[in-house]
Amino acid sequence: MSKEAVFPSDARNIKSARVELKTSPDLKELLREAAAAAGLDLSAFILNAAIERAENVLENQRRRELSSQGWQQINQLLAEPAAPTLALQALMRRKKNGKSAE
Repeated sequence: MSKEAVFPSDARNIKSARVELKTSPDLKELLREAAAAAGLDLSAFILNAAIERAENVLENQRRRELSSQGWQQINQLLAEPAAPTLALQALMRRKKNGKSAE
C-alpha cells in the first residue's frame, strides 16, 4: 500500500494550516499501529480519517431525501402558508416598534 495520503487536489497544494490535538499514549499507539497497517504515516492516517468523516457529515447535512408524499406536503405548505398566530402577530408588532421581544 502507498505511504502517500490521498487528499482532495486543493488540499494537497496548501500545507500552511496546522492542526494539533492531545491524546493518551495508548490511543496514540493505537492510531500509530493502524496507520502502519494502512501504509500511512500517523499524520496522513489521521487527516484522511478526518477528511472522510467531515465529507460524510457534510453530505448528510446537505442531502435530504423525501418520499413523493413528503415532497407534495412540503410544496403544499410552501404554496399555502398557515395564517400567523396571535402570538406571532404580537411579536411582529413589538419588533416593528423597535422593542425587544425578550
